[in-house]
Amino acid sequence: MISDEKPPSFVSVEAPTEKPAPCTVHGPSQTPHLDRELQQPYAQAMIQALTAALNDLTDEKKCTQCSLERSSALLTSHVREIQAMKKKEQWSKGERKALKAEIKTSLKGVRKDAKTMWREGMGGN
Repeated sequence: MISDEKPPSFVSVEAPTEKPAPCTVHGPSQTPHLDRELQQPYAQAMIQALTAALNDLTDEKKCTQCSLERSSALLTSHVREIQAMKKKEQWSKGERKALKAEIKTSLKGVRKDAKTMWREGMGGN
């Protein structure tokens, strides 16, 4: 007998027991501090909530304005949490500098692509 029930969908926020395999394109991680922070439960919960909010944007039954406001509120609260953690000196100065450098390096490509796209069509009117 075939069941019509779908298996539960979830993403585990447990710490991985084994080390992830290196990326086939980039090799071993160049962002170990960022990787570690993104695996923290608070970051995983925020990513899941933000994913749900962004998915609401594509759902025609959901209000676009509410979805945008929810996404904005989630990002704002996460930035405040990070600032509070920084003030409580949860990270050492070296960790903060390394994390900042990793984030800047990771986002350089995104920034470059966005600028190129803007120049090519979106903003060139």
